[in-house]
Amino acid sequence: MLYFTNKKSQCTGCGACLAVCPTKCINFVSDEEGFLYPEADSNCINCGKCESVCPVANRKETISKDFTKYCVAALHRDRNIWEKSSSGGAFSAICKAFCGDEGAIFGTRFERLDVVHDYVYGADNIGDFRKSKYVQSEIRDNYIKVKDILENKEKVLFSGTPCQVAGLKNFLGKEYENLLCVDLICHGVGSPDVFKKYIKYLGEKHSSKVISYTFRNKKAKMGRLLEYVVRVEFENGLIIEDDSDSYNIAFLQALFLRPSCGECLFANRNRLGDITIGDFKKKYEILSKLKEFENFSTVIVNTKKGAKIFEKALESLKVFPVNIEDILKTNPPLSAPSKINAERESFFDDLNNGMPIDKALRKYITKPGLLTYIWIHLPDRFRSKIKRWLKWIKR
Repeated sequence: MLYFTNKKSQCTGCGACLAVCPTKCINFVSDEEGFLYPEADSNCINCGKCESVCPVANRKETISKDFTKYCVAALHRDRNIWEKSSSGGAFSAICKAFCGDEGAIFGTRFERLDVVHDYVYGADNIGDFRKSKYVQSEIRDNYIKVKDILENKEKVLFSGTPCQVAGLKNFLGKEYENLLCVDLICHGVGSPDVFKKYIKYLGEKHSSKVISYTFRNKKAKMGRLLEYVVRVEFENGLIIEDDSDSYNIAFLQALFLRPSCGECLFANRNRLGDITIGDFKKKYEILSKLKEFENFSTVIVNTKKGAKIFEKALESLKVFPVNIEDILKTNPPLSAPSKINAERESFFDDLNNGMPIDKALRKYITKPGLLTYIWIHLPDRFRSKIKRWLKWIKR
């Protein structure tokens, strides 16, 4: 790691140091857990620019002090776009409102089965950026590309985790009117190495190479909308849809998150993005009269610029105003870092000592008890009615 970083939890892997280095002496090297960390080679001139842009070492003030933020639950009016999205499709509407057919949009996509940051021109081309990806993305030289496009007076929408948005802003060093930043309500980022091992295991199990893995697909089942159905496609034509995928469950249980995720400085309501998006949790509890079955996006508008763009995005969205305090209660990563799984170190020890990935996941995933299992399989509306009834009794 670099000289100003004392422990791994102080490095988010955002890539700002890589982008700013004048001698290109910084390389990102994978550690034993599969996470990338910066290292400087002998060409380092000790200029200190890497430290000056690090969002952990130099955390900037938020840009929302002159604006009263507001929050909505959002659903895209185009059913096709909603189906292709992890949540309600707000990201697509925001991209269309800001960039239209011409601006550059940065997001994450699969490169084979690696997750990388990349960009496209025009909102109609963001298909690969939709859907959640529970693996840390490689930022590569995208901050430099963002700056080049901005300096060419073109519009740029950059979407990423809060630490990536912070890294970009530190690297740029000034505000650009033609830049819109969209950050995520982030649970954390998963280990690329764990994901690759899991993909290899699936290929061996089904005797065919995995060619596509989608983390979030929507499927209705017995009055419930399943939002975490993994869809895996194999070279031999086999397709598997699984709502109990081991990698997905282990990620949500924070078993292999990056160390910095447990001490995240950006998991709070003071955002650096112009707009914050994420899942809308417990919709029937917050919006008790809601009739829609679909899942929604949470959209938090943080700046005047974000408000102007989101007003235009409303042409494509159905929205319901909500209290941000309800979002803070129902979507914890908006107010505090994810709690790292207590078994994380043991999991990686077993994995690095040769335990097969499927066995390691089975060993450390926490299975729900019988009552919890029954509860989570009740129809969504029925569970919400029970909760409201219990609250009424306690009064």
